[in-house]
Amino acid sequence: MKADRVFKWIWNINGLVLLLGLILTLAVISYQLSKDSSDQQPSLNLAKDEDGEEKWNLGYPNRIGETDYYYVQLESEKLYVKNQSRVESFSMYDYKPTRAKNVVFINSNTNKSNWLFESVQQLITEIRLLSSEDELKSIIKAISYEVINSDTNKDGIFDNSDKRIFALSKIDGTGYSEIIEGYNRIVSSRVNNEGNLFVVFIDNDTVYTMLIDLSLFKVLDKKALPKVSDS
Repeated sequence: MKADRVFKWIWNINGLVLLLGLILTLAVISYQLSKDSSDQQPSLNLAKDEDGEEKWNLGYPNRIGETDYYYVQLESEKLYVKNQSRVESFSMYDYKPTRAKNVVFINSNTNKSNWLFESVQQLITEIRLLSSEDELKSIIKAISYEVINSDTNKDGIFDNSDKRIFALSKIDGTGYSEIIEGYNRIVSSRVNNEGNLFVVFIDNDTVYTMLIDLSLFKVLDKKALPKVSDS
């Protein structure tokens, strides 16, 4: 009889533990579901999305140095662009990896704003604020972008497997100019003491160096690195 009571007591304890575990599990699941629901933001009506696939969101406003300008990325959950007609657009201070398809620039004094592109048919994979040192103060000279807007591998979409375009704009997003087309990778880009941009990049199996005038967005010089046997 004593053994039966002990067995029944153990059985009751196990049942209680299981019940408490079940209640705790349900509470955690309920909390997570409510958290996910509250964290989910509505898609913004900022660009065309006829198929309802993009789920547009604006990124965090980034101030451009000590200026009155901010840039904000228009981001999509879809990390590629379907191949349509190609879009024709007319120190490193900061580096931002992105999944943006456009960028809006806002003047905090005048409240005027403008988009970098006229459409969302491109991927902007990198944004950099280019600065020079002037009396121990960083001055933003321009902004550089790495953009994918061409289906170079012919798979029907623009994504990170395609070649890129290296482009520049003024700090207010105007003057967008494509500088290097169809390269594989930017190795380094830095403003030199003359205020020009020095870029090292790879195109196929060749490494190039380039100097760019940041006031005119003009290539001053471009050279392929010599092979060891050529030097």
